[in-house]
Amino acid sequence: MAEIPVNFAIETLVSLLVQETKLLRSVKEEVQWIMEELESIRAFLRDADRRASAEEGGESNGAVEVFG
Repeated sequence: MAEIPVNFAIETLVSLLVQETKLLRSVKEEVQWIMEELESIRAFLRDADRRASAEEGGESNGAVEVFG
C-alpha cells in the first residue's frame, strides 16, 4: 500500500524534472538571442560614435559599419 504514493511521487517528480529541463533549454536559447541583439546594438552605437567623431572632424562617407 505504501508503494502507491511513492510511485506517484516518483512519476510526478520525473514529469516536473522533464518540464524544468525543457524550460532551461528554452531560457538558454533566449539568453543567446538577447546577447546577439545586444552585440548588434553595441556595434551600431560604436559606429554612431565613430560617425559623430568623424563629422566633428569634417569627414563622413555615409556607410554603416558593423564591428564584432
